Amino acid sequence: MLPSLQPYVDSYSKSSDARIVVTNSDGLVVSTSDTTIAFGTDFSNRPEVAGALKGLPAVGERDSATLGERMLYVAVPVLLGDKVLGVVRFSHPKSHVDKEVQDHVMGIVAAGLITLLAAACVAIPLALTIARPISRLKTSTESLADGDFTVHADDTKGPPEVRELSRSFNAMAGRIGLMLESQQHFSGAVSHQLRTPLTALRLRLDQAQEAVGDSTSPVAMALEASRVETDRLQEMIEQLLALSRLEAGSTVTVKVNAAVIVRSRVAMWEPLAHERNVTLRIVGLESAPCVALDGALEQIVDNYIDNALTAAPDNSTITIEVHRAHRHIHVDVIDEGPGLSEEQRGIAFERFWRGSETENAPGTGLGLSIVRQLAVASGGVAELLPRANGERGLMARISLLAR
Repeated sequence: MLPSLQPYVDSYSKSSDARIVVTNSDGLVVSTSDTTIAFGTDFSNRPEVAGALKGLPAVGERDSATLGERMLYVAVPVLLGDKVLGVVRFSHPKSHVDKEVQDHVMGIVAAGLITLLAAACVAIPLALTIARPISRLKTSTESLADGDFTVHADDTKGPPEVRELSRSFNAMAGRIGLMLESQQHFSGAVSHQLRTPLTALRLRLDQAQEAVGDSTSPVAMALEASRVETDRLQEMIEQLLALSRLEAGSTVTVKVNAAVIVRSRVAMWEPLAHERNVTLRIVGLESAPCVALDGALEQIVDNYIDNALTAAPDNSTITIEVHRAHRHIHVDVIDEGPGLSEEQRGIAFERFWRGSETENAPGTGLGLSIVRQLAVASGGVAELLPRANGERGLMARISLLAR
C-alpha cells in the first residue's frame, strides 16, 4: 500500500462521489475509496482493469456483482514512459449519473424558462409601446381611405420613427384635404359660371326659333342645331361636374341588393325599350346582397342599359344577368349589337371616348368614365367583355364585393 496515496483518493471520492480503485502493475488493489474492498484484492480479472494494464484506457458500463447495479466506469493506466505502473479506475452507479444529468437538464430548462419569462416581461411592454401607435396610425389611414380628410394621427406617442411617420401622415392628409377642398370649390364656381350663360343662351335660341316661325327655313334649322349642341354642352358640363364631385367625394359603402336594383331599373327602362322594339330580360339570382356607394349601382345599371339600347338592333333582346362568382356579385348587361373590338374595349372607359357607331348619337362620352369611377369608389370593377362563344354583341359587367 502507498500510505501517501490514500488521502488523495478519499478527498477526490468525497468531492466527486465516485468510487475509486488504484491497482499496481499486477492488478492488486493498493488504494480504494470503497471500504468493502480489501487492499491486495486482485482486480486483474476485471475487463476494464485488464485492458488498462495493457496500456489501453477503457470507458463503458457493466453490471457490478458486488453492488448489484449497473456501473459507469473509466479505467486509465498509470504510465512511466512505456511501462505500466498501475491502473486508476473511477466508477459511478448509472442511476446516480442519470439523476445528476437529469438535475442538470432540469436546471438548464428552468434557467431557460426564467430567461424567456424575463425576455417576455421586457418584450411585451416594448412591443405594445410600438404596436399601439402603429395601430392608431392604421385606424387613421383607414379613415383617410374612407374619405375622412380631417383625420389626425397622434404624433406625440410611440418611438421616434413612428412619431415621424405620424407627422408625415398628418402633413399628407392635410395637403390632400386642401387639394380636394379647392377642387370642390372650383367645381361649384364652374357650375355657377357656366350654367348661367348656357341657360341664357338656350332661352335666346328658343326665342329666336319662335321669332323665325318657319321650322323648315335654313335659319330655323341652324337654330335647332345650335340648340341641340347647347343641350349637349350643358349635359357634358353637368357630367364633368358630377365626375369631379365623385372623385373628391366620400367612399363610404353601404349594403345593397343588386337583384332588387336591377329589377327596379329594368322597370324604368322598359317603356323606352318597348318603343325601340327591344326586349329587356332579367335572369339570375332573386337576391344578391353586395356593397357599393349609395346610389352607385343604380347609375351604373342605367348607363349600361342606355348604351345597350343605343347599340341594340330592332327585335333584339338585352339580357341583364345577376350572378355570384366566388366572393363577388356580377351584374352583366348583354346586348346583341355590333359589339366592340378588343382595342375599343380597352379605351372605352376613357373620358370623351365614343365608338364609331355612336358618334352621331346623343351623348358626351363621359358615361363610362363615371361608371368606372363609381365602380372604383365602391370597391368593385367595371369592364366590357365579348359575349360568350363569339356571339354578336357586348357584355358590360360590374363586379361588387358580396355581403
